[in-house]
Amino acid sequence: MEEKFVTIKTFTFPADVTMVQSYMEMRGIEVYFKNLVSNRLAYTLGDIDMQVKSSDYENAKAALIEGGFAKPEDFL
Repeated sequence: MEEKFVTIKTFTFPADVTMVQSYMEMRGIEVYFKNLVSNRLAYTLGDIDMQVKSSDYENAKAALIEGGFAKPEDFL
């Protein structure tokens, strides 16, 4: 059975993606970035969705809060 990915955070600036991606992978959480292109010159601002497996959602949420990348109220 294929697991669904859910959006956990949306970024405005592509530069923020690399740091959070490294942090999440260091914590063992697989991430996927929707709307992220490999050519840095083609980036547009906003709407870069960080997605995680639905089974990793709670761990990812806790990691984002612990790492200072999100606040608990971001998930209400």
